[in-house]
Amino acid sequence: MSAITVWGDIRCPWCWMGRRRLAAALERVEREVTVVHRSFLLEPEGPQSRDRTVRAAALNSWGVSAEQWEATRLRVADAGRADGLAIDMDGVLSIDSRPAHRLVKLAVARGITPDRAWDRAFSGHLERHEDLADPATLRGIGTELGLDGSEVDSLLGSDRYADEVEDDHGAAVALGVGAVPAFLYEERLLSGARSIDELVDLLNGAEAVR
Repeated sequence: MSAITVWGDIRCPWCWMGRRRLAAALERVEREVTVVHRSFLLEPEGPQSRDRTVRAAALNSWGVSAEQWEATRLRVADAGRADGLAIDMDGVLSIDSRPAHRLVKLAVARGITPDRAWDRAFSGHLERHEDLADPATLRGIGTELGLDGSEVDSLLGSDRYADEVEDDHGAAVALGVGAVPAFLYEERLLSGARSIDELVDLLNGAEAVR
């Protein structure tokens, strides 16, 4: 059995779409492929803007105009809808995603499927506009997934899984990953938003895919 490694940040709408497209691609290939999920940090030093929402950060700190933001918001919403996702970037909060990545790793370690754990985190951030840097919010998500609340509290009060998150991110950087989602399969690397067909080609070993 072969394995594909996928890196993503919970903050990234294209990463959520990428996971959905990868799942669809896996259904179209005959070989059996396992998925290895790894964390990536869009802002490794944490959010560089004090703004509460990504929209405010874009308009106030990133040099994005209101018209550019609206075009991006609509493009993301339309692309997400095509993948069955309801993404509204206007209400997405600007957060450090490390605690959420650590919660996902705990959930997987406790037997919760990676797809369920990652999907709940993505939905919380991109669809429900929950504060995934808030311990109480993360505790609620953890218990919803079936984790013991006291263990979630213990996780968030420690640095448990912090090294694993950093190692995941570092491995991507070492490979030259500059955009996520990123997919590594049999020494071939694809970065950025990719179609289902491109992912099928990657899984089938097509040399032309870039």
